Amino acid sequence: MHRIETLFLTDMESQKHNEYMTLALKLAFGKLGVTSPNPAVGAVIVKDDTILATGSTQACGLDHAEVVALKNATGNLAGATMYVTLEPCCHWGKTPPCTDAIIKAGITKVIIPALDPNPAVAGKGVRALQQAGIEVIFLREFSHPAIDLLRPFKKSILRHRPFIIHKAAISLDGRTATTMGDSKWISSPVSRLLVHRLRACADTIIVGKATVEKDNPALTVRYTDFSQETEKFYETKQYTVVGYSNSFINGLLEAWKTDVTHDLKKIVIGLPDKLQNSKLAGDDNAYFFTTHKEKDELLKREDYTIIAKLIDSGRIQFLQSDSSVDQIHELLDILHTKGSMIAVLEGGARVAGSFFDSGEFDQCMYFYSPILVGKGKNVIEGKGRQFITESMSLHDVTSVFLGHDILVSGYKESYQFEAV
Repeated sequence: MHRIETLFLTDMESQKHNEYMTLALKLAFGKLGVTSPNPAVGAVIVKDDTILATGSTQACGLDHAEVVALKNATGNLAGATMYVTLEPCCHWGKTPPCTDAIIKAGITKVIIPALDPNPAVAGKGVRALQQAGIEVIFLREFSHPAIDLLRPFKKSILRHRPFIIHKAAISLDGRTATTMGDSKWISSPVSRLLVHRLRACADTIIVGKATVEKDNPALTVRYTDFSQETEKFYETKQYTVVGYSNSFINGLLEAWKTDVTHDLKKIVIGLPDKLQNSKLAGDDNAYFFTTHKEKDELLKREDYTIIAKLIDSGRIQFLQSDSSVDQIHELLDILHTKGSMIAVLEGGARVAGSFFDSGEFDQCMYFYSPILVGKGKNVIEGKGRQFITESMSLHDVTSVFLGHDILVSGYKESYQFEAV
């Protein structure tokens, strides 16, 4: 691959670059959950220290961020610089190569913080631009902020499975509910608002049948549930962030995403005992996954009329695998084919245990509240680990003090950067 120049800047230059790339990152964050299975990318076009246009990736099959920005621009772009949060693509997919559009527009400099992990690109986009005489500069100080938004795409493109974020509200002694199953509310309204912002960035939410039976959830994004006082907590930045500086977490805290119009897929593992009054049974974006062994038993149920309609519409699907670990892998393979890339796992301890045992926790976001429950429901069941040395160590850990609550976020693994 051709050499990419790394920028060394004066304070004034650094301030300008930071302004433009930060704007590009916010544009990218704003499309999380909308672009799946494509990465959410932001682009900013600048000429003579003036922003000419911005753009962000649209839904799959529509324009990428670079093309949106170019279409939004007016006037002569010759000599302009484009800031983009990911190396521009150089191959045909559902849309033409972004590199061709950039070259044709007369852009003379492209500034990126990260290479594309897609093997079809992975440096080839840089090479195409350089061969056309365009200077490509690597803005290294934005590498980590950029990849924090790209982790789901990297897993999706390389492993063909969605990125799993396990979310849980936990008492200080490690319980998610009492022995009676009561969990409302362990976490504060401030924490719960952040969970709704998290949902807005996902394309899929996963729960177990026990959660549906107990709570009859809608699994939607509902900002209107929260008071102005709760919103003000974030507007006035009353929180404190410690540890790894994570642009994904920062975007949630600072409400970078305003577009919540996309339809979330809701996935239920197992079939609830009664579907007559289930909110999810009436939601066309909800799917129920159960085992093939249970198929004959469904014929005996009182709600079989509802079940038959759901089977006919493809909203009840039967997993062929026998073990819980294999079932999780099968489920995630299916979700990948449905376009899922960012999934929030909100189900109970047994479902969480199956994901944990299958090695499919990618990020944990645990909201700890300073209450003690004593005996109660665990966060994760399943087989667990026999020895502490076998434990899953989290990387790039961020802690956020949310009033009385504490959010701890960490990843299964650190991001492995593509070679520059």
